[in-house]
Amino acid sequence: MFYNHNLRTNIQEWKGRFIRSDFKLSPNTFQFLFDKLHNEASIRCIFNDLIYKYPHTEEDILNMLKKGIDRYKFENDIEHAAFNYQFCNWIIENGKDFRYLIHVGSDYNDTLEYYKDNIVSPLIDYIHDQIDKVSYILYILEKYKLRTEWFTKNDLMTKYKNAVKSFEELLEEDLRLFLFDQGIDYPFSTPKSASGRADVVSLIDTSDPLVLEIKIFDSAKGYRKERIQGGFAQIVKYTHDYHKDTGYLVVFNMDNLEIEIEGNEADNKWPNRYIFNGKTYYIIFINMNNDISASKQGVLKKETIQFEELIRDI
Repeated sequence: MFYNHNLRTNIQEWKGRFIRSDFKLSPNTFQFLFDKLHNEASIRCIFNDLIYKYPHTEEDILNMLKKGIDRYKFENDIEHAAFNYQFCNWIIENGKDFRYLIHVGSDYNDTLEYYKDNIVSPLIDYIHDQIDKVSYILYILEKYKLRTEWFTKNDLMTKYKNAVKSFEELLEEDLRLFLFDQGIDYPFSTPKSASGRADVVSLIDTSDPLVLEIKIFDSAKGYRKERIQGGFAQIVKYTHDYHKDTGYLVVFNMDNLEIEIEGNEADNKWPNRYIFNGKTYYIIFINMNNDISASKQGVLKKETIQFEELIRDI
């Protein structure tokens, strides 16, 4: 159901190769593991976020090596993961042999086990935790999409057509109520940031707020791809303001057509996922007006947006 199911499995396999390797083969499996991790855009975003929160210079790493990494106490799992990643990345970028950088226990095999248990495993666990957070939000948004398209869109469309308030405000309220029912606390606040106000900002008092923007595609009202372009530009700015590496754009599609965004790192899986400036953005299309049966519809109309158009206003 989610794009990262296979990613999670792959991460475990890559980690397993290193964990199972002996002293002789461990440098190769260590390199293999981080080559694979660095090839995944979503994991690169996690790494960039760690560097932003707890940056470490080469001097920091050398000082910690001199004092003894095994003696250093981290304040939390984020700081631990941040150092572990930057230490491993320093090893790779400088062509070091990690087996001889530190010495723990009675022989070098003890040192290898220390790397496995205290350097690599906590970092991989942190990556899994971050993937879980994204999965939870995506699970709820997919549930909202299916609930709306399967069960509530007719009522919502009636309210939309007869709306006396702003159209987007009506849809915001429907999504906010659903988020609240699903356990997202206080999805009401839209605090002003340097770039304005996002449509939905939840968990604002935590270190990991949800930042989401809502847009409408409705040709009858003149709301076409320019609205999506504008919404994407807004969510990019909000993720920057809130120091987030993930943003969400929900588009209510009122036309009987499919909207397709081409280019970037889209992989034709749900949800639509795009990478821009090292951050990950999800675009969820909710199709509100596709009741015509396939046998009567004929050729399905399509609105195509190139990724270069999507980022044009940024």
